[in-house]
Amino acid sequence: MNLTGTIRNKVGSYVLRKSIKSQSRKVKACSIQEAKSIGLMYDATDLVSFEVVKDLVKQLSKKDNEIMVLGYVDSKQMIDHYLYRKGFEFFTRNHLNWYQKPQCDAVDTFINKEFDLLINLNLEETYPVKYILAMSKAKFKTGVFTEGQELLDLMIDIEKEKTAMKDLQAELAKDYSKASKHKTSYDTIADVKTNTELQLNFLINQLIHYLSLIKN
Repeated sequence: MNLTGTIRNKVGSYVLRKSIKSQSRKVKACSIQEAKSIGLMYDATDLVSFEVVKDLVKQLSKKDNEIMVLGYVDSKQMIDHYLYRKGFEFFTRNHLNWYQKPQCDAVDTFINKEFDLLINLNLEETYPVKYILAMSKAKFKTGVFTEGQELLDLMIDIEKEKTAMKDLQAELAKDYSKASKHKTSYDTIADVKTNTELQLNFLINQLIHYLSLIKN
């Protein structure tokens, strides 16, 4: 990492620690059935993630609840497919300041909404995600387990699932190599998409399972 990157990370970490100390949030556990307002955040860089989250929104939507979705596109350009998606808001690298803090109306609205339940579907931890999780006024925050993570109230460990998926992919690769000697770039892209989809679906299923067990 170069000097600029090191300084950026140190400044970002300092701002985040200071922001967390200034937060006063009372945790209130909430089941998936009882949540009247739900915030979903995810990595929208790949279209396959959008399709998974769109299906989840349909599954969770009821007449008496409100669902707000915030996606981060790790690019300077917005994906055309995302334009004018009702109920979905997005931000890109263009909305990050020099130390990666997200700055846009969509993020501010999401942070200030006192969701009964916040579900973080980002599979990898990034500074923009950590900042939003830290500043969010949601009453109950859930998502994937990360070492040293103190921002979530309920976490799901998917590391074992990742190992199982890698073993499965290795077996499939062996079968594939027998059928074809050449693997194209399209096949590699398909593997990445399948891996992301499997991890997201596993995380979602586990979260819904445990959130359904909560008794208010």
